[in-house]
Amino acid sequence: MAETSSDGEFGIIERYFASLATNTAGAFDLKDDAGLISPPEGCELVLTTDMIVAGVHYLESAAPRDIAYKALAVNVSDLCAKGATPSVYLLSIALPEKPDPAWLEGLSEGLAEAQSDFGCMLLGGDTVHTPGPATLSITAIGAVPAGRMVHRSGARSGDRVYVTGTIGDAALGLVLLQGVQGALAGNLSPDHEAHLRSRYWRPRPPVAAIEVVRNHASAAMDISDGLVGDFMKLCEASGTGGALMGAAVPLSGAASAWLAKEPEYFSDAITGGDDYEILMTVPAEAVQSFEKDCHARGLRITDIGHISSQQDGVEVIGADGQALRLDRRSYEHF
Repeated sequence: MAETSSDGEFGIIERYFASLATNTAGAFDLKDDAGLISPPEGCELVLTTDMIVAGVHYLESAAPRDIAYKALAVNVSDLCAKGATPSVYLLSIALPEKPDPAWLEGLSEGLAEAQSDFGCMLLGGDTVHTPGPATLSITAIGAVPAGRMVHRSGARSGDRVYVTGTIGDAALGLVLLQGVQGALAGNLSPDHEAHLRSRYWRPRPPVAAIEVVRNHASAAMDISDGLVGDFMKLCEASGTGGALMGAAVPLSGAASAWLAKEPEYFSDAITGGDDYEILMTVPAEAVQSFEKDCHARGLRITDIGHISSQQDGVEVIGADGQALRLDRRSYEHF
């Protein structure tokens, strides 16, 4: 990040973002042209980048605190799935008009909250003007013991398939926020509605799963574009087939209450995306130690399927034992 007025680029950085890098070794108070990092001894660095765009990845009405929190969370989610501990991140912001100080203040506060929750700090970045919609791009960097990064390509026939947390809350939350005609909105309890909206605005990648993934998973990826579509990507990368058991997919109380009344929204829950939980495969012989480790850490995990040979294809099995027919498999960017 690197106009000298309080409204210029340097002024914005100094006022709203420098405090986020105060304790970051190698950030140089965001006053240099680059940052400097050294991996911990015996570790390699894992890098991932994601951007969020107004009107595409978040609603225009979103609070800046939530925008910032989500921007960092979706990157940390990728690191969790690789078994990497978040360390630092780079932030680039493109703004379509003269920044509103209150909006920037909210953005800074949201990043500070996310940093505290995920254990990483700002290292640097860039701030520019754009004729298009507001865009935040984050590159997150984490550390993993050398040779221990978990890939999405390691699944093998016979592995069990697990997910952390619950699935579908964010997708249903988005339906509420969009006011989709005919949806259950208004017929859920206020607490359930608040939960679903919060899961869309504030994804909580399971940082408690990082060591578990690293120690037990044969393959892993975060669930960003929908459980079904991301499972298909994992199987494709691994050269395998597999099956998900729809009845085993873990749901929150809020999602369960909704789907009990409108079961047709189950397909939205498993294909809509924005969960930012971890999908992982575990060799059969490691399942017992894996589940014991998760229990000891208080980590919620659910066995939802298995990996099979490539010729078996990829299926989602319904409660009746038949393969579900889905109109879509995941969120598509294009």
